[in-house]
Amino acid sequence: MLTTKSNSYTFQKSGIWYFSRRIPADLKRHYSTGRIAYSLRTKSIRDARMRAMNDAAKLDRDWHILRISSNDLPGKHFLALQGQVFDYEPSSDTHSLKAVVAIYLRLKGNSRPPTF
Repeated sequence: MLTTKSNSYTFQKSGIWYFSRRIPADLKRHYSTGRIAYSLRTKSIRDARMRAMNDAAKLDRDWHILRISSNDLPGKHFLALQGQVFDYEPSSDTHSLKAVVAIYLRLKGNSRPPTF
């Protein structure tokens, strides 16, 4: 008996290929379900593989963007966007003395005297 192993993220039901992907735990708050599943509208394994690979790549890209835009991303203040570095801004209006001194030293620059 010949068995056919389907590629990842696909399954066959009544001769039609479907795409199925589980939502990662850290992104479940963005979805109303725990799994994305839909018809690839093809009976061809070759077409199903191509469509599934494309859809999986799109999901990975979108999930990466969701993860980056998340407020609870560790180390987000180290990210660079268009040549600018994000500054860490605490949620409250008060700053600790240590944070204020660090900001002052960064802004004053290296070419200034210590008494600037």
